[in-house]
Amino acid sequence: EFCAEPQFICEDMSRTDVCQGSLGNCWLLAAAAALTLHPRLLCRVVPPGQGFQDGYAGVFHFQLWQFGRWVDVVVDDRLPVREGKLMFVRSEQRNEFWAPLLEKAYAKLHGSYEVMRGGHMNEAFVDFTGGVGEVLYLRQDTPGLFSALRHALVKESLVGATALSDRGEYRTEDGLVRGHAYSVTGTHKMSLGFTKVRLLRLRNPWGRVEWTGAWSDSCPRWDALPAEWREALLVKKEDGEFWMELQDFLRHFNTVQICSLSPEVLGPNPAGGGWHIHTFQGRWVRGFNSGGSQPSAETFWTNPQFRLTLLEPDEEEDDEDEEGPWGGWGAGRAGGPARGGRIPKCTVLLSLIQRNRRKLRAKGLTYLTVGFHVFQIPEELLGLWDSPRSRALLPKLLRADRSVFCARRDVSRRCRLRPGHYLVVPSASQEGDEADFTLRIFSERSHTAVEIDDVISADLEALMVPYKPLELEVAQLFLELAGEEEELNAYQLQTLLSIALEPARTNTRPNTRTPREIGVRTCEQLLRCFGHGPSLALHHFQQLWSHLLVWQATFDKFDEDSSGTMNSYELRLALNAAGFHLNNQLTQALTSRYRDSRLRVDFERFVSCAAQLTCIFRHCSQHLDGGEGVVCLTRRQWMEVATFS
Repeated sequence: EFCAEPQFICEDMSRTDVCQGSLGNCWLLAAAAALTLHPRLLCRVVPPGQGFQDGYAGVFHFQLWQFGRWVDVVVDDRLPVREGKLMFVRSEQRNEFWAPLLEKAYAKLHGSYEVMRGGHMNEAFVDFTGGVGEVLYLRQDTPGLFSALRHALVKESLVGATALSDRGEYRTEDGLVRGHAYSVTGTHKMSLGFTKVRLLRLRNPWGRVEWTGAWSDSCPRWDALPAEWREALLVKKEDGEFWMELQDFLRHFNTVQICSLSPEVLGPNPAGGGWHIHTFQGRWVRGFNSGGSQPSAETFWTNPQFRLTLLEPDEEEDDEDEEGPWGGWGAGRAGGPARGGRIPKCTVLLSLIQRNRRKLRAKGLTYLTVGFHVFQIPEELLGLWDSPRSRALLPKLLRADRSVFCARRDVSRRCRLRPGHYLVVPSASQEGDEADFTLRIFSERSHTAVEIDDVISADLEALMVPYKPLELEVAQLFLELAGEEEELNAYQLQTLLSIALEPARTNTRPNTRTPREIGVRTCEQLLRCFGHGPSLALHHFQQLWSHLLVWQATFDKFDEDSSGTMNSYELRLALNAAGFHLNNQLTQALTSRYRDSRLRVDFERFVSCAAQLTCIFRHCSQHLDGGEGVVCLTRRQWMEVATFS
């Protein structure tokens, strides 16, 4: 409608094809421009063989990485236009449309063009590659930055830089734009006489407005170089790309973003060596495992935990001539002492991603403040570590490292750790914040990583409580309520329990006790679990009563403030003490079901939960297949189990 002879790609895809429009998404476009330097990566995002010519169906496909998987995004060829011109990204060649259509696919994936206003380059880097993004905050004396950038580009990492601003985007006298994201596309080191010159090549995603200081396109310093050097490095063209010296870069830019690529993208023989990677999906749930970011907090132990084992230190680089900004890229040869007496260490990249939060911008939600701690686990504690015991053991650990806590989608840190065992604890800053997250662990040498979790099981004592004769008063009360039928219905059971159960302590009136109320619906559940049909005979009641006494003692142990309730975070501990060992997924489901709006669990809810688990474990144990831990049920048997829920 506004272009007579459109082309998806003219000749090839290059960084000059990405010129920003009126949408404030330079972070996305700078990343796309950097991606064009790596044709293999770009072809993963923009599959080849598409066009407006033969076989055109009106749609285009793009591949974007989302939290552990590649998503195929399909868009049509309708683009936002005003007065016959594209409103948003455009190519320098006006009839080329791969970049505007990629921008549209990204907008579709996240909900709209509007939610793309403002962001960080690493977010787009990660979505284009499935890599892990790092942010390096610059100082005028940042050591080893040039070596780090050169190393990253050799590894085919994507690199960007940002000049921060507290008043939006504006152009400076020397041609830079503050509040704006640039791609870092190359490095070059040379000697002029006795002076070492370190140059960085950057690109403005606008495709225009360039640096005018030292080593810019028109700088006379180029005249001092041999002709072949000038031809190899200098392009005198207003294309948004320019060279600048490292010291000028440090003076004008505040952050560098590096995206290290994953093994599946790099291929079997990556340049500069590859990475080993583990990926975990999780969620912080209020009242269960959203324990806040302070290790000293009472609920910190409830946060998700992951054990990381590092056995092989990095190999030292022969050409390393300076420490990197993360403490050096290599710190010792595997199997031998480190050069210069350094302690062998392992390079680990930890990446924490909040999932799907950009989509929620339209609903007024923003990124949570998140981060992670890394603790060292001594050998003597390894065999003791599980979720319930972490409450007592976690305060004894020494912290080995931590990330910053900030309100970004991606929070990452490059750690330099000695070989050993570590505990990674990702968390939201505020206790009770809820969000889905992805945790990824990259290392230069092999590692092992597992989520701290329990195997679902139940102690025999939890299912078969030792028989105890009924107290005479309780037996008489049962017979009195049961009458001639000698069986209790739900209402009669409720009356018996309200009289027979030991009253609960109360913190408001220390010398008084309040009856423990068990509702009719819970009594109906107890009848299904321990009786036959809608009634309960005396011998079945004896079994129920033995369990109730055990559950009552367990509940009172965790009702530390005598409020008649326990904190929902402690439900796992209470169930564990009662003999039920559950994994994270099942405990989360039970916590969400049995807590109240104040994140408390009262005695009735605890009894209901424990009774449900007792009956399901009993029922399933009758159908175990060959001792393999697999339960085989018919549809009817499954329906019987489901009635307990």
